[in-house]
Amino acid sequence: MNTIIKEEQKMNENYRIGSVQPEWGKGRAQTLTFVVTEDCNLRCKYCYITHKSNGKVLKLKTAKKFIDYILETDSINKSDAVILDFIGGEPFLEPKLIEDICDYFKIKTYLKGISWYWNYRINISTNGVNYSDEKVQHFIGKNKGKLSVGITLDGTKKKHDLQRVFPDGTGSYDAIHNNIELWLSQFYGSTKVTFSSEDLKYLKESVVHLWNEGIEEVNANVVYENVWQPGDDKIFEMELKKLADYILDNNLYNKYQCTLFADYIGQPYDEEMLTQTSCGAGKMLALSPGGKIYPCMRYYDYSLNHKPGYVIGNVDEGIDFEKSRVFMLLMYKYQCDSECLNCPIAQGCEFCQGFNYDEAVTDTNFQRAKYICKMHKARVRANNYYFAKLYHEKNIRRFGFKWQKEMLFVLSEDSVSICTERKVEKRMNCDMSEETVKKGLIYAQENFYKPIFLHSLNDTIGEYNDVEIMHYIPIERYNEEISYFDYRVVISIDSLEYVNRLSNQDVVILNLLPEEINRLADAIKCLLMKTDRIQINIQNYTSDFDFEQYEEQLNQCIDSLIKIYEKTGKIKEISNITDLLFIDKHEGCNAGNNSITYAPDGKLYICPMYYFDREKAVGDIENGYQILNEQLFTEEYMPLCENCKAFQCENCKYMNKIFTKEVNISPSFQCKKAFVEMKISKKLQQKLEGKINFLQDIEQYEISDPICLVKGYDKDLSYYRNGE
Repeated sequence: MNTIIKEEQKMNENYRIGSVQPEWGKGRAQTLTFVVTEDCNLRCKYCYITHKSNGKVLKLKTAKKFIDYILETDSINKSDAVILDFIGGEPFLEPKLIEDICDYFKIKTYLKGISWYWNYRINISTNGVNYSDEKVQHFIGKNKGKLSVGITLDGTKKKHDLQRVFPDGTGSYDAIHNNIELWLSQFYGSTKVTFSSEDLKYLKESVVHLWNEGIEEVNANVVYENVWQPGDDKIFEMELKKLADYILDNNLYNKYQCTLFADYIGQPYDEEMLTQTSCGAGKMLALSPGGKIYPCMRYYDYSLNHKPGYVIGNVDEGIDFEKSRVFMLLMYKYQCDSECLNCPIAQGCEFCQGFNYDEAVTDTNFQRAKYICKMHKARVRANNYYFAKLYHEKNIRRFGFKWQKEMLFVLSEDSVSICTERKVEKRMNCDMSEETVKKGLIYAQENFYKPIFLHSLNDTIGEYNDVEIMHYIPIERYNEEISYFDYRVVISIDSLEYVNRLSNQDVVILNLLPEEINRLADAIKCLLMKTDRIQINIQNYTSDFDFEQYEEQLNQCIDSLIKIYEKTGKIKEISNITDLLFIDKHEGCNAGNNSITYAPDGKLYICPMYYFDREKAVGDIENGYQILNEQLFTEEYMPLCENCKAFQCENCKYMNKIFTKEVNISPSFQCKKAFVEMKISKKLQQKLEGKINFLQDIEQYEISDPICLVKGYDKDLSYYRNGE
């Protein structure tokens, strides 16, 4: 399975199972693929090469023409490194041909004096049947140090022989297993395993078997084809969870590798990834025995069932760049439909571009096959399970993972508040039961929500080892022996007396009321001694909020930040001041979009305040939920925010609804507060100019309401007049 990862993502030192193995050449090497034969001595049932032939073998003179063309033409961009990939059929049916091609390549690149002479790698994936053949061994010995050979052993004998059979139908496990010891004495143990519907039940035992055989790296994937039966995703998930338990119970997480676990999968696409794609078609060239050139061997006729081969050139006339330019533009954002583009767990759901082309309803490369959707979801759930237990049992956190969606658990009527609105009085005496919590966690896992527990002073809900949970707790409950792995402390003005008991925190939440605003700067000064970041929530403010006092308090907060910076060289964070320095898009309220609330009554609400204010539930965990006009909760439908650059603004949907009766229209005083913060952020930026690199140069508006930025505001579009 090809993997696209970010440049900065590297092998994690704390766990191998779940880390991404760095690619040779840093993933930038070009690949030249030689289909040396269409013949194979096996007839694997899941093989995508469905049109094998024993009469089609690549001629050496054809391969030489291909190499000459690649080296001589100036029309092809060449990377510093190259991979020579030899495939079949079974490539080691033609070891002498492969040797001759490699010799010719080495001589030609040496004579041309280019980096490929030394910066190359030979890659061969073999079924291993004739691995011990004398000619094969001669080739291996001759190219030692520049050669990578992987033998496909599919797991246990039962699993392997179910799929990988000789033409007469007999299993090939024994014939291949006889060569494993020799292979492991020559190469690092890395194999490729493929799972299909009928052999999923052998997944856990097969991976463990391969590790026990001395094969440390198991590159595994499920087939992309439309073979999956109802319930296969559940079997896949259960087998992966059983494997995860085995890994952790036996402390194998830093000893082996299995690509079914990866720390990056299960996140949404980001802007950078949308311009990438799932595989290397377009960065590789494949040569067929007939001398035709393809963007990848999966575009060659013997791999296709519904379409003709996708030819982009030949060794006599070269590459048709009008056809090949398509592969420069094959990107996720053009290949995926809206379901895939907006999927909260899109990363790691890979595909084969050649297979996409073969399955498309028209002759296009821009339609993605989606047969593995349920299987990917099962894999993500199992990965979340593995990494949660790795963290809770081994204290090793998943690297760089960010959840898109969150599910707030209101554990009690006295639960802490973590946003700008706060309940005024109790709705009823009701705490969430343990049974209700567990049902909610199952729903969160099934639907890829990060559980957020909002605790009270007295609830008794603890930790759950197989789920990653963020706990928000009142400071009165804090002690250094706290049992939660991930938590944040929530503080009010009245509870500042407890701050001294805190050890240093990454983040704390400070809630205060409008009448307490004159104590903001002192509270911030106190908390900055205990934390690197303060999230400020001014709760239940309205149009009579004292904006002048607020601005004065924020100015004093700037002084505190500057003093700390001058002393330590470190800028601490105060959400309402510093966030704007480091973001370039709105990151306000997620309610109704990527956030849902689960209440003690077992029902789902848009946010905690919708529950406390006796609003109608939008669903429950048995049937899911439906938010009518849900598009109004998304950024695209926020007309005031469209031209406004006060990106730090909370844009509280509940506040919007209360004061304007529309969830997507902010009241003027919420906007005014955001503009005051923007003004203060600009001051801080000016004071630190030349000392810190900021993401943006903050714009300073002469207005205090973004409605003035709306096109046509000064025309006769409405009787509305800004109250300034």
